[in-house]
Amino acid sequence: MTAPIYTARFPLPDLLERGRAQELLCPVYYDGELVEPTEAAVQVYTPSGDVAVSGAGTVVDRVATYEVGASALTSYDYGEGWRVVWTLTVDGDVETYHNDAALVRHRLHPVISDRDLYERVTSLSPHGTAPLSSVQTYQPYLDAAWRQIQLRLIAAGKRPWLVLSPSALAEAHTLLTLALIFEDFATRLNDAYEVRATSYRQQFLEAWRMLSFRYDETGDGTGTTATGQNVRTGSRSPIFLMRRD
Repeated sequence: MTAPIYTARFPLPDLLERGRAQELLCPVYYDGELVEPTEAAVQVYTPSGDVAVSGAGTVVDRVATYEVGASALTSYDYGEGWRVVWTLTVDGDVETYHNDAALVRHRLHPVISDRDLYERVTSLSPHGTAPLSSVQTYQPYLDAAWRQIQLRLIAAGKRPWLVLSPSALAEAHTLLTLALIFEDFATRLNDAYEVRATSYRQQFLEAWRMLSFRYDETGDGTGTTATGQNVRTGSRSPIFLMRRD
């Protein structure tokens, strides 16, 4: 009999915010269900391979967790190349899981909510006279779209934690969320929704192509070059605009 291969779900790199207490998570799945570990330990490695944080984790709601203290990483420089390594005992076996990480000044947060979706498509609102479905909140779709956007930025060589104008991503986030919603509707409600899903997907791709946002190219938190220029960039090549005082 083949031993089960458990999945540690890491949808994004672990973004470690310097000077802030934060929780690391290692959810493990098999057969579509969470698998509860009996023991957990974690080590956080710097880009040079040194151990910056190490300790025993706890299991909360069947998920291995570890709290990184606010002062634990204050002496380290911002940057990529960090690693979070979990050692879990699962069903009597010791399993090791790795996730890439970065030490960042701040995380990129989304700026839209259900309300923005209702403004675009009023029939999505569960409070309207004729809602399209019984869904009460579209937060899972918003979250999925936001993860995809961050992964797209990373794949394009742009680090989400260096984006200084999150509102610039609002349109792309809205359109991708609507595409995910109507793609789901097409599979479980009515395949006629596929036309709208395709339209929103195309609109998203166009919004992504036209994307332009302030970017902290130098990593100093200001988004300006040594000559005082503001730096704007997009999903392709950078654009430099002179600062206006």
